[in-house]
Amino acid sequence: MDIRTSVFKRKSKSDPAKRKSMWICRLTYFDEIAGKTKTEEKSFATGTLAKDFRDKRSVELRKTRGQIQTGEKMTFAALAAICAENIYCKAVIVEGRKIEGVRGLETAKNHLAVLTEYFGNRKIGFISNQALKDYRLWRLENGSRHPSAKEAKESGDFVPVKLATINREFSTMRRIMREAFNRKWILEMPDFSNVIDETAEEERTRRLGRDEETRLLAACQGERYRTYTRTRHGKDENITAKVVIDNPHLKAMVLLAIDSAMRRGEILKLRWEDIDFENNLITILGTHTKTLKARLVPLTTRVKDELERVRQFTPGERPFPFTDFKRSWATAKEIAGIKDLHFHDLRRTAITRWIEAGIPIEFAGKIAGHTQQQTTAKHYITADADVVREVAAATNAAHEQIAKAVRAESGFVN
Repeated sequence: MDIRTSVFKRKSKSDPAKRKSMWICRLTYFDEIAGKTKTEEKSFATGTLAKDFRDKRSVELRKTRGQIQTGEKMTFAALAAICAENIYCKAVIVEGRKIEGVRGLETAKNHLAVLTEYFGNRKIGFISNQALKDYRLWRLENGSRHPSAKEAKESGDFVPVKLATINREFSTMRRIMREAFNRKWILEMPDFSNVIDETAEEERTRRLGRDEETRLLAACQGERYRTYTRTRHGKDENITAKVVIDNPHLKAMVLLAIDSAMRRGEILKLRWEDIDFENNLITILGTHTKTLKARLVPLTTRVKDELERVRQFTPGERPFPFTDFKRSWATAKEIAGIKDLHFHDLRRTAITRWIEAGIPIEFAGKIAGHTQQQTTAKHYITADADVVREVAAATNAAHEQIAKAVRAESGFVN
């Protein structure tokens, strides 16, 4: 890169009375990205300072192909806007592969919004490691921004933000700062290793118990009695009413997750043509999976029966013609008296049950769509209270069998 430099004296125009001379450092270079020649000037009190700047700035300009000047003027808000257009945009899938964009677009937009609120007017070249720590404290002080926390905040309750959520936001920020680094707008990356707390990534081990499953499925279909108080003629009276529940769509989705380990998105994108009722198989298209790889999952009898029921009144392309089911899922859990259960926990339940039934872990991982076996072992094979009790019972039985053998060998009957 050709850079022309000069250091010279110039009398100050801002202070003509003193006629004080200033040392000027001028650098001229051709910006290949902008396609034009640029000139940069800076004044100093001494010639030594001007020459030191010339040498340092020449290195920076050559190292960044002149783009450091653009980065020094750029705010985080401007960088976020550029990345929202070029990186965090709708995913483009070609031949089963994502060639650009992101799949979790809504989540990424939420991250960009909160990051821009804090860092928006700051120049990207001056975002320090301390600024990252200050952001983390700001997030902890302001609490959760999740829609579910909105009602609690309106009533004056403070809902804390999870450290894992802040980790996700920092991951998004790291990606866009890396974009700035790759474009030579900054010379070095902030150190995110000191603010991303990996120990806060608590692995969920929750799975659905057999009794909970019975109650959850009953909450999707059946009858229940609801007692409430009403005022009539000035008197309060308790009323018990029978409520008929019939949500076959939700019941089918719950069964799909429990028996086939399908993810929420895979279930919602499922098409009738992907379901082989004759051979008891479901094909999940690569464009609908997290790993972008197609796979087959089992179609159990009870899932098959429920889908046949759904098909009677859902003639469209998809069995589940909606984008979300949060409200019906929350209602079913409330009716069933189940707490701290995520829909994704049903997938963990399915995989754990497969392995408990004797399915080799490598096969279970393949059916679940895991590319690495350790993913199955680390995140989806759980040891909850029921499993631990089963292990204890098996261990006790083994101990008793050994004790009997020892007693028999020693001549003791009891």
